[in-house]
Amino acid sequence: MAEVLAPRLPLSAAYFDPAFINCLSSAIADADLVHQFCRLYGSKLNTPQRTEKDMAAFTGFVHDSIYLRLPDEAIHYARLQQAAKAEAIALAANSRERGHA
Repeated sequence: MAEVLAPRLPLSAAYFDPAFINCLSSAIADADLVHQFCRLYGSKLNTPQRTEKDMAAFTGFVHDSIYLRLPDEAIHYARLQQAAKAEAIALAANSRERGHA
């Protein structure tokens, strides 16, 4: 099987990468990861006093510590999953439009 190459994007562009969005969503849902991040970085991300600065720091942390270190196969798979979801949504919408025409 051919090797899959999945380039990683710089943080400013990663916001448009389904693989990065998946990493970010999974990371923020992990209460222990968020707690340890707050402990190590002095962040208030897990409190009502969180700021935009806290979220930006967490986003940078996820980008550097998780996204950039994932195997190419994981990045590639996350991108394919998102493309398949988008295609399914488009097909459903197109089917509904034809049914109401």
